Amino acid sequence: MILNSSKILILGVLTIFFIGNLGVNSSEATSLSHGISRYGSLKYPQNFQSFDYVNPEAPKGGALRTAVLGSFETLTQTLQGAAPEGLALTYDTLLVRAADEPFSMYGLVAESVEVAPDNSWVLFNLNSRAKFHDGSAITPEDIIFSWEIQRDKGLPRTRTLYSKVEKAEKIGEHGVKFTFKKDASEKLMDPERPLIMGMMPLYSKKNWEGKEFDAVTLKPFLGSGAYRISKFEPGRFIEYERVKDYWAENHPTRKGLKNFDLIRYDYYRNANVALEAFKAGQYDIIHEADLNRWKNVYKGPGFSDGRIQKMEVEHTRPAGIKGFIFNTRRDIFKDRRVREALMLMFDFEWMNKNLFDGGFKRMESFYENSPFKAQGKPTGDEKNLLLSLKDKIDPQILEEEALTPPQYDGSGNNRDAQTKSLTLLKEAGWILKKGVLTHQKTGKPFVFEILLSDPQYEKLALSFGRSLKKIGIIVKVRMVDSAQYEERRLDWDYDMIFNWWASSLSPGNEQRLYWTQKAGITPGLRNYPNIQEESVDILVDKLATAKTEKELFTTARSLDRVLRYGIYMIPLYYSNVDRLAYWDKFGMPPHRPEIGPNPMAWWTKTVKITK
Repeated sequence: MILNSSKILILGVLTIFFIGNLGVNSSEATSLSHGISRYGSLKYPQNFQSFDYVNPEAPKGGALRTAVLGSFETLTQTLQGAAPEGLALTYDTLLVRAADEPFSMYGLVAESVEVAPDNSWVLFNLNSRAKFHDGSAITPEDIIFSWEIQRDKGLPRTRTLYSKVEKAEKIGEHGVKFTFKKDASEKLMDPERPLIMGMMPLYSKKNWEGKEFDAVTLKPFLGSGAYRISKFEPGRFIEYERVKDYWAENHPTRKGLKNFDLIRYDYYRNANVALEAFKAGQYDIIHEADLNRWKNVYKGPGFSDGRIQKMEVEHTRPAGIKGFIFNTRRDIFKDRRVREALMLMFDFEWMNKNLFDGGFKRMESFYENSPFKAQGKPTGDEKNLLLSLKDKIDPQILEEEALTPPQYDGSGNNRDAQTKSLTLLKEAGWILKKGVLTHQKTGKPFVFEILLSDPQYEKLALSFGRSLKKIGIIVKVRMVDSAQYEERRLDWDYDMIFNWWASSLSPGNEQRLYWTQKAGITPGLRNYPNIQEESVDILVDKLATAKTEKELFTTARSLDRVLRYGIYMIPLYYSNVDRLAYWDKFGMPPHRPEIGPNPMAWWTKTVKITK
């Protein structure tokens, strides 16, 4: 699988969106710190030199080239067009996370941070050395502008997050203080908000004067990160060159990272064409998720003579949830029995065996491959929490094991599943008439469309359609380009789509954008199935304000149970193994974080290490 611009994949493995609680005890006094730990102490002390998973002596130089499926139309984050891969390389943030410490973040543009005991405000003290690419200092005015412009003109999810700030003010010469709103429904201030502000992209107020922040543009903006845009052709490629006088090159959070002089993303429309281009040496690294392709297609002269290396690495990175999503705004999918019937007809075992050479595991949880996944029947604190919601959830959630998709023998012969599906559909008002599933009252056939933009999921959708045809359901699979797909997804103009909600190492406030009732009626947010459950809202709020690790796990697992019981999607698959092929030109650190390989810590071997 080549990088897809709609997903977070291997070059972004360290940019898995991390939002974690600050874990500040309300009885503690405020104190300045070089970082924030959600639970316990920071791993790295005040004057640490570098992260353990990098080579601090890694040489600078060379190039890293990779590929993306899709295209881009603008150099900004806007709903009006797709932005290019790698744009985050060009700007810095107040805080950054450590890849080997899931609950901690460290200062970058913010030299230190102070949080109110009740999380009602956060104060960032800026590093006086922090600057934009033109040499101008990053000032409190730039921080406040970045907040205002993204609150007013940013993407919908960004507007939602930053609208929680009551006011922003300059404190002294280098300080910025954000004071947060307290909603009437909140018992406690949301402890995630200080951290959310720490992850905010930073822009130059002067550079953006007189410009439309949310407009499509092909003029690069003034950045502050380790790279700047050097060349690009929309739909073909984009190149980022390393900033030679980057202000944070020797900063502890940056040392040993982002070592290449050039990072290039080539855009392709077809995955097979992209793979052949890799074999021909047109780019350097490729991530493959399909085990069948990995075994049978990754061959040739470059592999046999050792110029191309293959790497398989197990990881503990949360897989999140991906699947074919029911749009419950459509009448055809409002009934849970209908959704269950269709889930029963999805034969993952047959598809995994015949399409992927058995290379995947079935997703069962919204927090797959993580300790937040619900297992078995609810007990202890988990059951007590669910009991507090007994008037708002189905009693089966309390008594039964967490719902999991059906498992089959891989033969493709699932007559019992067909019988059960037709029984559920009949209960929901659908009957077979001359081989076509028909609604008893309206007489309309059961017809729906699966909308896709990523070719790798087309064969799954077609196979699913063939299974559903056995019970009289007509499925149309439609492939569109990424721009049209995004437009229809934002307008909720689909019956069924594919989506992947990537999971953080510490789920929290971002879950409001995914599953809450408000997210289902707010364009641009990510409640694509339109989940409208009061119990989900309550659990999401509790998750975002969890004060202890125990409370976090209890709440996440309870939320997982409720979401899974609703059958809002047909879960697909994941792998806990990263498979990479790369041209043998890179050096790598001896230590690797458990979340997987990080090419941003690699370097070009032809460049000598100098001490």
